[in-house]
Amino acid sequence: MHDGGKSAFPAPEHDHRHCVEQALGEAADLCRQRGARLTPIRRRVLELVWASHKAVGAYEILDALRSEHAGAAPPTVYRALDFLIAQGFVHRIESLNAFVGCPHPADRHAGQFLICLDCGAAAELD
Repeated sequence: MHDGGKSAFPAPEHDHRHCVEQALGEAADLCRQRGARLTPIRRRVLELVWASHKAVGAYEILDALRSEHAGAAPPTVYRALDFLIAQGFVHRIESLNAFVGCPHPADRHAGQFLICLDCGAAAELD
């Protein structure tokens, strides 16, 4: 699928580490501007959402978080996701009951998504 001559999905050779670093940096900047707190747990949940371009479920996030924080529980993840959604850093894809990082968090919008049936990658269209 193409949007304005540009593929909606990242090219296979893209630098995904850069995607994650950019998302975390932009989230930190926007939180400072908005007076919101990007706590270490919220930041880590955002990083886990951005770990790939696939939509990720809350319990997948919880499993990853528990490997680092044994006391992590579902409310911890859901509260972090609620904050990230409210700030526009993450979108919930209701049909999958999963979450995906937003590449344009400074601009409030409702996203539409393409989801690859082969690899599960999700791409946001505006």
